[in-house]
Amino acid sequence: GMLGPDLRSHTERLLTSKLADRFITDFTDAWLDLREIDFTNPDNKLFPEYDRYLQWSMLKETRIFFRHLLEANLPVTNLIKADFAFLNERLATHYHIKDIKGAHLRKVLLPPDSPRGGIRSQGAVWKVTANGNNTSPVVRGVWVLERLLGIHPQPPPPGIAGVEPDVRGASTLRELLDKHRDSASCNACHQLIDPPGFALESFNPIGGWRDRFRSLGEGEKVDLQSNNRRVRYKLGREVDAAGQLPNGRKFDSYLEFRDHLASDSDPLAKNLTTKLLTFATGREMGFSDRSEIDHIVTESAKQGHGVRNLIH
Repeated sequence: GMLGPDLRSHTERLLTSKLADRFITDFTDAWLDLREIDFTNPDNKLFPEYDRYLQWSMLKETRIFFRHLLEANLPVTNLIKADFAFLNERLATHYHIKDIKGAHLRKVLLPPDSPRGGIRSQGAVWKVTANGNNTSPVVRGVWVLERLLGIHPQPPPPGIAGVEPDVRGASTLRELLDKHRDSASCNACHQLIDPPGFALESFNPIGGWRDRFRSLGEGEKVDLQSNNRRVRYKLGREVDAAGQLPNGRKFDSYLEFRDHLASDSDPLAKNLTTKLLTFATGREMGFSDRSEIDHIVTESAKQGHGVRNLIH
């Protein structure tokens, strides 16, 4: 390939060493914000199923998943859409996947219609992009654009108030954002930010799948128990995960949105290259770095954008 045998064998040894553990932890902490997992605590009335064991499992899931992409040299598209996940019994219960027993995480093959598989289906990622009570399509949309696609929307103009939902179920964020977008100064960025955020509304603040929002106010009572106690939340409005991308392409669900993103691997490879170089050099990439990044992505494409090849 692109490297001599000495350097390649040296890299192979590094990947199986303690240095690799530290790299995987530090890189996922920085790139995916996993170091912020303790910054918020889910509301225990809305999400009584959340516990420290689940959080431990979530962190382990994302780190083992990224390690596997490296070790198996899998294509970068697996970040968006993978036919496997690393699960233990606690995660499998949370994700409604049957017949997984025990605390150790193991590779589990997923059916084609599963919403799991890939970074964006993992609970740790959704916990760090939520405030514990509810989710913001704006925050999540910006996160996906910046962390996975390398697109950095402009910050809001001065004096523009943020759009915040509440947990009473009185109105949806989609309704609030529709009014917000009436302003010309807001509309251009929100056309870019909101569609991925809407697609991801199918995941609640702790990464569970939802068809309806949970509410502490209006809604339908549910006859469920969590940790041997009857749940106190109600089921509110249905989730609407449909949207339209700036290129005019429409999607009706998270799965359609996921498949669209996974169909183009070059932007994913370019972004991961940029994140790796930023991590390695300790500085943001600038205009003078573009040609080298483009060269790396071109070479990587010849080998199917395998993640380990990308690092080489």
